[in-house]
Amino acid sequence: MLLLNRVRQKWNRRPRPSPSLLVYSAQMEAMGGIEAHVVEFCLHLAAHGYCITLFCSRYALHPEAEARLRTGGIELRVNRADLAVRSAAYKFLWTLMQLLSLLRRRFAAVYTNGQGRNPALVQAWFRGRTRCVHHHHTACDDGDIATWPASYRAAMRGADALVVCADYIRPRIQRALRRADVEAIYCFSRPVTAAARRATSDWLTFGYYGRLIREKGIEYIFRLSHDPRLAAIRWCVWGAGSTYSAGDFAPHPNVHHAGSFFNEAGLRRALESLDCFCLFSTHPEGLPVSLLEVMSAGLPWIATAQGGIPELVREPNSCVLVDLHDYEGVVAACVAMKERINAGVLDPARQSGFYDERFAPPRLLRRWVDLLIGPSPPTCQKSHLSTSTRARMSVGMKRPIFSAR
Repeated sequence: MLLLNRVRQKWNRRPRPSPSLLVYSAQMEAMGGIEAHVVEFCLHLAAHGYCITLFCSRYALHPEAEARLRTGGIELRVNRADLAVRSAAYKFLWTLMQLLSLLRRRFAAVYTNGQGRNPALVQAWFRGRTRCVHHHHTACDDGDIATWPASYRAAMRGADALVVCADYIRPRIQRALRRADVEAIYCFSRPVTAAARRATSDWLTFGYYGRLIREKGIEYIFRLSHDPRLAAIRWCVWGAGSTYSAGDFAPHPNVHHAGSFFNEAGLRRALESLDCFCLFSTHPEGLPVSLLEVMSAGLPWIATAQGGIPELVREPNSCVLVDLHDYEGVVAACVAMKERINAGVLDPARQSGFYDERFAPPRLLRRWVDLLIGPSPPTCQKSHLSTSTRARMSVGMKRPIFSAR
């Protein structure tokens, strides 16, 4: 009996393997809001002690962001082939072959995001064998709902947990799917230390960073840049995409295209260059990650009231909603913001404090872990974060969580 007790004690003290999580993203571009969320999602969960496998059917993530994933111990199963862009059938077949290769693997949970047949296939493959969580990250308006194939609707109805990225979206998807138990959890973002505020100046810099597509209101920035009432505002844009080239900025001398960035250092430089961030979206947003990052730095913003964006308004002087159909109203909002900035009446600490209160990574991490696995975290056997950084995360202090990408 004594020998049996010793064996049992030694068995109980043995190192426990970390739970494995499969993270599936239908597609990842070089960098954008969803890409930033997926990268931070994987790294935070890995730092919390989970073994993460990132599985992506169409993958073009920037090498700097990929290097962070590899440094964080993330296993990559990704489709880099150019054919994945052109052929939906090829992408579906590749996804199926990868799932076959995972037959012998056991995951504590499977997280999927994106829309269409491929997330539905991944959900169907694992349903009944492991916990499946799907994350829907668009606005769920009529146009969005019309694009859902039957298999995707079935996947969202059948997932063990369905998550949306804003409270605004939850009742919409509940009605669309006739499913009551929908969770709203915000996307991960990259917290940035507060940018130094510039003293009163004859000119200010308003601008945007992200994907350079028409739906983000780039044409509206061009129009505003020629308005003489906004002559004291210079415009700066960061980003890349197939819609715009450097030559498209030439007819707009008051708009500077500053190139692209794919790491936290570049994000910090961009935010330190801006006095106000502008997001003139013309399509339904979920909850833009860029606005979360801007708020973490204490910067003011002007944006259209798309999707969950109104949920971000805590300080009306710093967060202004506009209607793009009312051009004069947009101009007036820009002029008023310029005057408030120069008068020094904005409160960056309140803006960043709201971010800490609702959107900071440590708060989101607890909710995601509870949803995916349960409230009891595993022992973290290996982490790419320093002891001091893990200590900050545990108490929810606001600092850049990871080293510059």
